[in-house]
Formats: sequence, structure tokens, C-alpha cells
Amino acid sequence: MWRKTYLSFLIGLLLSTSIILNLNYFLPFDVDVKLLVGYILGFLIWAGLMSYFFCFEKTKKPALQCLSVLTFSLVLNVLIKLGVVA
Repeated sequence: MWRKTYLSFLIGLLLSTSIILNLNYFLPFDVDVKLLVGYILGFLIWAGLMSYFFCFEKTKKPALQCLSVLTFSLVLNVLIKLGVVA
């Protein structure tokens, strides 16, 4: 149970941060609106991912699914920072 909690906490935190960074790049709003949207959506995504981990008995399946989404999101973030995706 503790392993699932720690894993869901860390992966959820990394994934929600990465998704919100990518989303904030494409939002056409001011900085204060982006911060508010990022704060609210980041918490909701993180809480949803922690709940998603506890829907499964073992941690392998949700961890692999979330890590694959995290990998895609990190690659997209790197491409945005390099200027490939405008």
C-alpha cells in the first residue's frame, strides 16, 4: 500500500507538472490566468492520477501507462523548448 502511495504521488506530481507546462505554452491567456489554470488543473490531474493508481490491485499496469504518457509529455516539452513545435 505504501509503495503504491509513493509511486502514485511521485508519478502524479511529475505528470501533472509536465502536462500543465505543455498546456500553458499553448494557452493564449495572460500570465496570471495561466498560473491560476495551471494551479487548479495541476491539482486536479494529480489527485485524479493518485486515484487512478488505487483502482488497480498491482502497481505495474497504471505505472507503465502513466510513464508512457509522461515520456510523451516530456518529449513534447523538449521539442517546445528547442523550438521545433511552435
